[in-house]
Amino acid sequence: MKIPVSSLLNSVRLILFDLDGTLVDSEDFIVWSFTEAARLTGLRVDPSIIRELIGYPLEYLLNEILGGVSEEKAREFIEVRRRLVWENWSKHVKLFPDVVPVLEYLSSKGYVLGVASSSIVERINAFLNHLGVSRYFNVVSGVTPGVRGKPEPDVILNALRMTGMHPGETLYIGDRVVDCIAARQAGVGVVIVNRRGTGLSTSGCSPDAVVQSLIELIE
Repeated sequence: MKIPVSSLLNSVRLILFDLDGTLVDSEDFIVWSFTEAARLTGLRVDPSIIRELIGYPLEYLLNEILGGVSEEKAREFIEVRRRLVWENWSKHVKLFPDVVPVLEYLSSKGYVLGVASSSIVERINAFLNHLGVSRYFNVVSGVTPGVRGKPEPDVILNALRMTGMHPGETLYIGDRVVDCIAARQAGVGVVIVNRRGTGLSTSGCSPDAVVQSLIELIE
């Protein structure tokens, strides 16, 4: 039986959010960046695999879709995709509509808020600054040397170290099974927001609650 979201919030002080698919509507852009880079470099990639692996570290995703490609061709693909991302992301990446009201409410109630993502810290900060929500977050934790992306728990544990919080007073909010696995390994509570509305599989990890919108956190 799932725990009521209100009970989860009453028991925590630190709330950490995943980035892509949870705070930021970026999945279609991510898929486009890979398929367009493949087109420009003469490669073929499967968009469904890319979408399925969003949330994993970039290195892992690249290994999965570029298996068998020469090292030289892989480097070309990576450079082309990097250019496409930095030239286009600000025009296409947006916050989900429920994000700001929820961040406003949680901040007003005194929660410590953070982002813990498999992205590099520079990308997370660039997104948060561009979208005007960086002021809500006390901590930003991403992939750095020695801090692995999900499903490893490192980015969550790193946020705990940075804030001095304990797992028992922390809640992680994501949108994928990989988020649930990382949270469970870190020993923190976990809520999954089912942005796609249907077809959510939580096999291999059972979250404390599943919501359809972040608004359910504060209702």
